[in-house]
Parts: sequence; C-alpha cells; structure tokens
Amino acid sequence: MDAEKSALVSVVVPYSASHTPESMLQEALQSVDQQEISTECIVVRDPEQHGPAWARNRGIERSETRYVAFLDADDLWTANKLNRQIEHMATTGAGLCVEGNDMPTEVFLRRIFLGKMESLTSSILIDLNRVDTRFEESLNRFEDHLFMLEAAAESSVCLCKDITEIRKQDQGLSHRTSPEQLFEERERYGELALERVPSLRQYEPKFKAKLSYDCGRHHHFRGQYRKAVSCFRRSLTFHPRFKPIAALFLSLLRLCVPTELFSKGVE
Repeated sequence: MDAEKSALVSVVVPYSASHTPESMLQEALQSVDQQEISTECIVVRDPEQHGPAWARNRGIERSETRYVAFLDADDLWTANKLNRQIEHMATTGAGLCVEGNDMPTEVFLRRIFLGKMESLTSSILIDLNRVDTRFEESLNRFEDHLFMLEAAAESSVCLCKDITEIRKQDQGLSHRTSPEQLFEERERYGELALERVPSLRQYEPKFKAKLSYDCGRHHHFRGQYRKAVSCFRRSLTFHPRFKPIAALFLSLLRLCVPTELFSKGVE
C-alpha cells in the first residue's frame, strides 16, 4: 500500500508564489511531516490567482481520505495538532474542529459571524463523512469564515487550544486588499451567511451595525467626515451603542471646527 492510500488525513495547502515565499511553504510542509499520524500533502499551486477558496476546493476534490485539513503556506502546526483534533472529534462527534477554547456550537456560530474569532483557517480539520460544505469561490475574503459557519451548522464543532502558529508577512493576500474591497467582501459574506445559516438572523442587526461603524471609522481617518457621519448614523439604526454615538459626535465636530484644534481621532 503506498503512502497516499495509507494516509489518514489529506492536508490541503493553497500556494501562490506572489503571496508567500517558497521558503515559508517548505517550513509549513515540514510542520505537516512532523505530525504523529499519516498524512498526504496536496499543494494546490495557483499561478493564475483564482484565490484560496478555489485552491482549497480543488484540494478537497483530490483528497482520498476521510479527514481533510487546511494549512496556509505561511503558517505552521504544532507536532501533535492532528492527533488532538481527531481524538476530540471522536469524543464529541463533531464534524469540524478548529483552534480555541471549547464552546457550544451556537456560541461559535455567533462569534465567527460577528468577527470575534480570527486566524482559524490553518487549524480547520473536517470529517468528510459529516461535512459536505465547500468554500465560496465568489469571495476573495471571509470565505473561510463562511465555510466554518456552514460546516459547524451542518455537523457541530469542537475546539482545541494551541495547535497552530500564525505567521504574518507583508506579501500576504490580506495586505493587498483595500479597505473598500474589504467592506464589500464583508457585506457579501454577511448576506451569504444569513442565507445559508438561518439561525444567524438574530445577530443580523449587530453584524450590520459593526460593518457600518467600521466603514465610518475608515472614512473618518481619511478626512471624509460627511461619509463617516452617514455610516455612524446607519450603525445606530441597526444597534445603538456608545462607540458609534461618540464617533458620530467627533465626525460632526470635524465638519464644523478647524482641524488644528484636534490632536486625536476616533479611537
């Protein structure tokens, strides 16, 4: 029996040389080799820049194992990452496992949707016997958040602490996305999440309020105070909070008071 047929976990690694140095890819693959269980690495090279969702879906198609894990080429795994996750999934019956402190699936869904959990993609492990979700290829950002929401809603989720090392670098895709593109992607992601995971609709006002508030902060710091005021007002219509009220007041002041009187912006 060859190595691929005896592997327990397929590890999908999207790779684009324009985003990540080859040296970081090799270090990521070494962290896979250090796992205590058998793996097959599927490096999906993306020279035409289809995007990470496309690459991960191609990796799932090529996998021949029950379990599939995802690792970004600029991140690393701890040596016993996969063992701990598979054991925890067997105990809990969950079809999805990611990094973090254990919590009920409903709490996980809320926290992911509202942007309170970040940098989880390289910790994702799914059981294909229980998860039929795929990455949304029309999204360039937040496709991983949508994937986790759908997979958790489909099969439940469990979490393990301290299983990845996230390495930030200037060439990464996140550093090449403009704020305007980011807001558009978040809005589209929110629409898809609400459509595909109906239980999230109770959190829709908070999601839209935060999106409008973040957009207002962006405009404020660029000196676009009228746009900022509009965004802060919209945020308050969804979910009244102190932060957008204070931000709205500061943006209104900026429209009326000379700039030299200010030394700080919205915090």
